[in-house]
Amino acid sequence: MDSAEKLARARKFVLVLWLFAGACFFFPLYYTAVGPFGRALFGLLLAVHLVEFVVFLGLYRRAGGSLWRHFHRTVVFGVLHKAETEQQLAAGSS
Repeated sequence: MDSAEKLARARKFVLVLWLFAGACFFFPLYYTAVGPFGRALFGLLLAVHLVEFVVFLGLYRRAGGSLWRHFHRTVVFGVLHKAETEQQLAAGSS
């Protein structure tokens, strides 16, 4: 399992990616050479994380809690949220 420190660092990195990709929809990044890349990255992140939610839905149901919370955290953080959920399940069953 990943340490909490590694997961926290990875979460910050993913947030920066989302911020960059989202900023590429607005001036001034929209008109730069990185604009199309950032917008494509945004779409790719969104698509991959939506698929991840469907793939890991069984895990989230076992973990309990609000599926809406799991959904939006998966859309933002993807497999990082899955790893945290698995750690919580493991800690709860120990």
